[in-house]
Amino acid sequence: MTLLLISILMITSACQKRYNGEYIQWGDSEKTVDTKRLEENNITYKNENGRVYVPEDAFDKAIFCCS
Repeated sequence: MTLLLISILMITSACQKRYNGEYIQWGDSEKTVDTKRLEENNITYKNENGRVYVPEDAFDKAIFCCS
């Protein structure tokens, strides 16, 4: 049973997308972006100068899940 759970965990973690595109601005300001929803959908982001940036290759997913 334990082996089965470990196998499932390894498969699902291997299937998660790793974003590595150039970071582009997402939203108007840090106050208008729900970063919790980005985290829940495994979208990496950066906070710089009161603005949120997401990888370019994650932009469509961010629109789909968080707008």
